[in-house]
Amino acid sequence: MHSTSIHSIYDSYIDALPNVRLDDIGTELAGDELSGWNGYINRMMPRPGLEIVDSFHRFPDDHAMHFRSEAALVELSFCLQGTGEVAVSGSSQHDLVPDSCSLQLMRDFQADFCYLAEAPFRSVAIGISVELFNEWLAQMDEGTPYTFEGLLGGRSFRMFRMPLRPDMTMRLRQLIAPPASQPKLRKLHAEGKTLEIAAHAFDTLLFGREPEGNKPGMSRSDREKIHNAREILLAHMEAPPSLVELARMAQLNEYKLKVGFKEEFGTSVFAYLREKRLEKALELLRAGELNVSQVALTVGFSNFSHFSEAFRKQYGLNPSDVKRGRHVLPYASGGR
Repeated sequence: MHSTSIHSIYDSYIDALPNVRLDDIGTELAGDELSGWNGYINRMMPRPGLEIVDSFHRFPDDHAMHFRSEAALVELSFCLQGTGEVAVSGSSQHDLVPDSCSLQLMRDFQADFCYLAEAPFRSVAIGISVELFNEWLAQMDEGTPYTFEGLLGGRSFRMFRMPLRPDMTMRLRQLIAPPASQPKLRKLHAEGKTLEIAAHAFDTLLFGREPEGNKPGMSRSDREKIHNAREILLAHMEAPPSLVELARMAQLNEYKLKVGFKEEFGTSVFAYLREKRLEKALELLRAGELNVSQVALTVGFSNFSHFSEAFRKQYGLNPSDVKRGRHVLPYASGGR
């Protein structure tokens, strides 16, 4: 099986999206230029048999799409925002769950996706050829090595899934927003970070080992309250409560909120808020309906220069460049 066959699977998926041309891949697809579709797809191929697909979309109506492929693929899939459903090769329906990670093995399959109207959906996929997957697993000292064929058996599709842990979220962030200072090393950076992500995902999903930093330290009730605090924070992004107020609203003491939030999400409360504000700002700038100052105020920045500085630090470009379309997104140079 030729390693480039994995790229044909992503071609088939993109062909199934409305109003998306293959020669558009690697650039931002502006919603006001594409009737009925709002989003972007960035693809990068750091080496043969490996592909990274970072995508975001929002459909105006409930949208169902179908595609099939005779190729084989191993995919690490990360759902970062939104919900949906997918059925592969007649298997039971699988929910697309935010903050989740899945390892999927498939061959000669068909897939049916369903996305809800006006619901933003963000995901990152790492496609791995069967040859490369088997090569990586053969290097793991686990007695009899796993293989694609052994794991899949006679099926067309198999999935392993787990919640997206803070350490993995951090690595994904580094993968899709690489250092802007060394653009010529992007592919090398992406390959290294992908190997790191794959090693940790395989360790947990296939071999059942808990990463050291993720051993249970909070009660289930406290974890639920920490997640509730995050939802409160995001719901009041433009005028967030103070740390004391947030702790009271989430029914936690301030210390447990600070420590628990960092344990659960890998960063402090307000570092997390800043990151989510900037993600929302990027989304609004891409939509093109508001000017830069309006975007800054919408996401809670009252000081325009502070907003521009934070945006440059996170994305390596000025917000005005995104607004005017004069920018190259990560992996834009990594087309076919």
